[in-house]
Amino acid sequence: MYRILHLFRIEKFTDNFLRFIFDNFRDNYHEFWIYGVRDSSIRVNISLYKNAKCIRNIIKKLKGDEIYKFDKIIYHGIFDYEIIEYFFWNRKLLGRLYLYFWGGDKFYVQDKMKNFRKKYVIRNVHGLINIIPEEKRYMQKNYNPKGRFFCVRYGRTDFEILRNIKAQNKKEKGYIAVQIGNSATKTNRHIAILRQLSKFKNENIKIFAPLSYGDPIYAKAVIKEGKRIFGKKFVGITGFIKEAEYYQFLNNMDISIFDINRQQALGNIFSLLYLGKKVFLKDNSVLAHYFRTENHCIINTMHEIEQMAFEEFIKFPKEYQVSNEDRLVQMFDLAPLMNGIIFLMRN
Repeated sequence: MYRILHLFRIEKFTDNFLRFIFDNFRDNYHEFWIYGVRDSSIRVNISLYKNAKCIRNIIKKLKGDEIYKFDKIIYHGIFDYEIIEYFFWNRKLLGRLYLYFWGGDKFYVQDKMKNFRKKYVIRNVHGLINIIPEEKRYMQKNYNPKGRFFCVRYGRTDFEILRNIKAQNKKEKGYIAVQIGNSATKTNRHIAILRQLSKFKNENIKIFAPLSYGDPIYAKAVIKEGKRIFGKKFVGITGFIKEAEYYQFLNNMDISIFDINRQQALGNIFSLLYLGKKVFLKDNSVLAHYFRTENHCIINTMHEIEQMAFEEFIKFPKEYQVSNEDRLVQMFDLAPLMNGIIFLMRN
């Protein structure tokens, strides 16, 4: 039996992943060291999971001898430099370390020494895990790692909730609802999208920007620009929305736009395509390639908006909606996900 340690920063999907592992993988011993700042938007009941521990000082915990008792160490979300530095100075652990990248954590920072240590750790760990396969090329080009590559998603989109929402009779809104981005981060390029959509400001349209997570200063800037261009037709969402309510929000959208380069907003995009929404992604991005080329979903790209009249912008035929729903069901068949994690645990 393998003893596997998960270093897991507390996040909005922490609870779902804990439940998934403890419900499905009992052949090995899994222990979670959960760390980080918990805000009001995150709901995790650590006490429900026997081998999950909330760690106040993760670096102090790492410096103890306990970590050497584990056969595998999976570090989820490579954002904390202090943890990278710990493994840099404790290189004997690199042979049992797996780095599970969430997207933005793969980039370099504005510090040569930090980049040197990060590159050393990434290059010498036993395995690197990405959520979508398109990330592998970036890792090879920038880090030239010696370890094995894995591609494993986090859990599943809750299709039971989505199916129930789809079955409900939709109320007429009286306008076209457009979602831009998924969080208050600059990588969403909200302001560029708002300006691109400004040609439709006199149409029967309403723009929604989820800004609950991320940088509150950036969120204010987005809201200011959205109000300047669209007035009352712009809605910046800064309050926390529960999961079921957020799925309902997504179902109320007609169009969603994600002008992002990296792996981000996957949960939003999976759900929206299943719900039959028209989705625009950044041209030549890893997301556009993943959904259109790898998984044969019908998506649009940002440059198309420039040439579109409003009628074309909002049009998304029923057959496209049905096709995307079928593709998403195939993508989220539990078997490939289980097989991916089993392969990871055994290698």
